[in-house]
Order: sequence, then C-alpha cells, then structure tokens
Amino acid sequence: MTGDGLYLHIRVVLGIVLGLGITTLLRGIASIIEHPRRYHWSWIHMSWVAWALVTVVTFWWWEYRLAGVARWTFESYLFVITYCSSFYLLAVLLFPGDVDEYGSYEAYLLARRPWFFGLIAAMTLMDLIDTGLKGAGRWQALGIAYPIHTATMLAIAVLGIVLNKRGAQLALALVALAYQVAYLGLQYFTLNAA
Repeated sequence: MTGDGLYLHIRVVLGIVLGLGITTLLRGIASIIEHPRRYHWSWIHMSWVAWALVTVVTFWWWEYRLAGVARWTFESYLFVITYCSSFYLLAVLLFPGDVDEYGSYEAYLLARRPWFFGLIAAMTLMDLIDTGLKGAGRWQALGIAYPIHTATMLAIAVLGIVLNKRGAQLALALVALAYQVAYLGLQYFTLNAA
C-alpha cells in the first residue's frame, strides 16, 4: 500500500477516535443545557470544555499534514492512535459518566486535576512527536511560536496540578482558553494550509 493509501486508511481510525471525543464533549454540554441544576454549571469546567473543543477540532484539522509522512510504520500508527485517544480521555475526564459522589463536574475536575492536567502535559509532549512525524518543514512553518506554546502549555499543566484554590483554577482555565484561541488564531492566519 502506498503512503497516501495507508494514510487514508489511518485517517478513518483517527476520525472515529476524535469524533468520539467531540461527541463526548457535545453530549456533556447538551446534558448541562438539559439539566442545569443537576450538574451545577461552572466557569472553570466550561472554560476547560471550550478549550478541549477548540483543541480537538484544530488538532483534527492539522492532522491532514500526516498525509505527507513518507513512510508509515506500525509504531507511528500506534503512536498517532494513542495520541488521538488522549483527546477522548480528556473529554471523559471533563464529562465522566457519574459525578454523584462529587456533586458537580467542577468538583470532579478539581478532585481529579492531577489526572486532567497530567494528561494535558502528556498530550503537549506527544504533540512534539506528532509534529516530528510531519517533517522538518512543519517545524520551520511553526517557528518560534511552537516552542513557546509547548512551554506555556506545560506550565499551565504544572500550575493546574499545584494550584488548589478555586479562584486560581478559574484564572488558569480562562488564561488557557484565551491563550489557546489566540495561538490557534495566529497559526490559522499565518500558515498556508497546503
């Protein structure tokens, strides 16, 4: 199978896994709209939900560059599937099946913050490998903004694990969302899609 044909095959699995993540996030938002008193809507939680939606949708968009991978191996395939699966895990951490013992999604998120922010840190590091799969041209196209983005997201992850006050977590969530939107906006308007 040629590189293009193999990527088309891999792309189907990517779409399924990432689609599950988006579905989980949208289903969770719909459940809050349907039952706002049951889930106690919060800015902290919804800021991270918005961050996750922006991140997974743009990740899915940028994965088209994997079509340029000259030689796929089973290991690179497993890596990409694992990376995509982390987006689904992130969505499940934001909208678990049962939060009764915690009382709200926010309380669950704050109680599980080492898992949540640890996953964000792992995803940030995995993105370095994913970018490497896309070739040296991708690194050059991203420029200095990419290592700054990586360092910023790792700092946000560490702060998220360490900070336990609600106000600090809210500030961190809002900063992360604003930063992610600004970073991706700059990338979309400065990088050629080809």
